[in-house]
Amino acid sequence: MLIKSLEFFDFKTYPHFGISARQRNVLVGPNNIGKSTALDALRIAFDVLRFANRRKPELKSQGSDGVCPTYMVPPTVIQADLRYCVHNLEDGPARIHLKISNGAILKMNIPPDGEVECYLVSDVRVQRSAGVLERAFPLDIVVVPTLSPLEQNEELVTEETVERNRFGRLASRSFRTFWYRQTDSEFEAFADLVSLGWPGLRIQKPELERADGKTIVRMYFRDGPKVREVQWAGFGFQVWMQTMMHLRNAGQNSVLVLDEPDVYLHPDLQHRLLKIVSRRVGQYFIATHSTEIINDVDPSDVLIIRPGARSAKRIRNDDEFASVYESIGSSENAQFARLARTKKVLYVEGQDMRLLAKLAKVVNSSEFLSDSSVTLMKIDGFANWTRVSTSAWVLNQFFEFEVKVASIFDRDYRGDTEVQEFVDELKGSDVLCFVLPVKEIENLLLVPDAIKSAVGKHARIQLPLGWEERIEAIYSSVIEGFKEQTSHKIAAKFVEHELTKKPKSDLPTLFSLALEEFGKNWTEPEFRRAKVPGKEAFSSIVKAIQAEFGVTVTTSRVTDEMRLNDIPLVVRNMFNDLEVFFRD
Repeated sequence: MLIKSLEFFDFKTYPHFGISARQRNVLVGPNNIGKSTALDALRIAFDVLRFANRRKPELKSQGSDGVCPTYMVPPTVIQADLRYCVHNLEDGPARIHLKISNGAILKMNIPPDGEVECYLVSDVRVQRSAGVLERAFPLDIVVVPTLSPLEQNEELVTEETVERNRFGRLASRSFRTFWYRQTDSEFEAFADLVSLGWPGLRIQKPELERADGKTIVRMYFRDGPKVREVQWAGFGFQVWMQTMMHLRNAGQNSVLVLDEPDVYLHPDLQHRLLKIVSRRVGQYFIATHSTEIINDVDPSDVLIIRPGARSAKRIRNDDEFASVYESIGSSENAQFARLARTKKVLYVEGQDMRLLAKLAKVVNSSEFLSDSSVTLMKIDGFANWTRVSTSAWVLNQFFEFEVKVASIFDRDYRGDTEVQEFVDELKGSDVLCFVLPVKEIENLLLVPDAIKSAVGKHARIQLPLGWEERIEAIYSSVIEGFKEQTSHKIAAKFVEHELTKKPKSDLPTLFSLALEEFGKNWTEPEFRRAKVPGKEAFSSIVKAIQAEFGVTVTTSRVTDEMRLNDIPLVVRNMFNDLEVFFRD
C-alpha cells in the first residue's frame, strides 16, 4: 500500500503544509526550508505504526470522524524529540494526517509533552481487536535513520539493545552485532546488496574477538588481495552498508524515507543508490540537494518546497528545472570539482544534459553520460567554439589536468556545407566534435509512436476511442504549422553563408533556390522532424495533448518509450563514438 497524501498542521516550521504523493517523490529546496520536516512526519508515523500495530485500540469518539480505533503511544518509543514538534512551541498539539491508496487515514495528535494520540479513519467496521490497524492501514514504511561512523571497537551487546537501537541514530553502535546474530543466508543476501555499490569488494560475516576481558565484534571485508576491518573503510562505505541494511527488507509494497543521501555519498554512489531504490521499493520520499539525483528522475517526480507555501509544488515540465537548480544552489564550482576528478568533459548546449544522457541510454543501454564519469558543461552555440577548442590546452597549462574533451553542437538552421566547414575547423584542436543532424536535441523527441505510448501509459482515466489517431493529427498539425517559419530561416541561413563566400551573389536568386529545395524535401517525414524548431514543436504537441486528454507528457516519459530505431543512425553512431572515446 502506498501513501496518497501527507498533511500536517502546526508541525515544526509549518502552520499547515501538504504533499500530494506519487510513487517517486524527490523533495528539493533551499536549506532550512522544511524538506526534512516532511520526512520527520513519516518517521513519526513509522514509530507510531510499529507500536500500535501490535496492540488493541480503544474505541473513542473523534468528533466529526466518529468513533475510531484509537491508540495512545508513549513518546519514549518515538525517535524524534516531540518537545520541539509543535509549531512556534505553542501549547496545542501538532497534527499529522497520512492517507494511503485504499482511502484510509491515520491521524496523529502530538502534544509538546505527553502521549501521542493516533486514530484510524476508514471504511472498515470499527472493532477493538489487535491487528485491526495493520489490516485497514497496511503501510510498510522503511526509514533510513541518521547515519554515523561505526564504532572502532564494538562490544557484543544483547539482542534487546540491538533491537532498541536498530531504527534510530544509535544503530551504528551495534551494526556488527546485528549481523553477527543473523543467519548465513541473510548475511549473504546483505553482502550481495553491498557489492552493488562496490563491485569486487566483499564483506565477511562478523566474528568475535576477546580483548582486555571484553567481547569485541569484528567485521572484515576483502578488496582484491587485501582483507581489512570495516573501521578502516571510508565513511562513504560505512554509510552504504548501513543504508543497504535498512533496504534489505524493503519490497514493492514498501515506502522508503531517505534524507539527503548526497551528504554522505559521492555522485557515482548516488546514481547506484537511486537505481537500487527505484527497482526495489514501491514508493520513496527522498530529500536532496543533489543535481545527480534530480537529473536521474522524471521531472514530475520532483517536488519543490518553497518558503511560505502551503503545499509542495510538483514540476510539470522540463523548463521548471531552472528554478530547482536555483533553489539548491547548483554552481559552476561543483562542475569544476567534478572535472578535476573525472578528467573528461563533454560540452553541450543549454540545458541539454539530462536529455542527452537519457537518449544515450536508449542507444546503447549505457549510463556513461549519467553516472558522473563524464563532466557535462554548458556551451552557448557555435559562436563559443573557441572556448571548446582551447579548453584542453587551458586545463593542462593552468590546472595541470590532462582531459579528454568532446562537444555536441545544435545544428540550428545551418546547411550541410556550413556544418562540415565548422567540424573541419575543430579537427586540429584535439576535440572530438559532433553537430546534431537535427536543429536541436528536442527534435529527436518528435516520434509519434513514442508520444502515443507515453500518453497511453500515463493516462489516469480511460482514453476515448480514436485517441491515437487524434494524437497523430495533433502532431501533424503542429509540425505543418512551423513550415513557413522553418523554410524562411533555413533559406536566410543559406543566403548568409553563401554571401560570406561570394559577396556579389544575387540575394533573391539564392533565397528562391533555397526555398525551392526546402519545398522538395518537406514531403519527407524525417526531414520535417529534423528541421522544425524541436523545443517549440514538442512543447506545442504536449500542451495540446494536456488540454485535450489531461495527460502530462514530458521529455523523460517520451524517451522512456523510445526504441533504438527511433533515433537516427548518425546520432546512434555519435553516442557509440563518444562512449569509446571516453572509455579508452
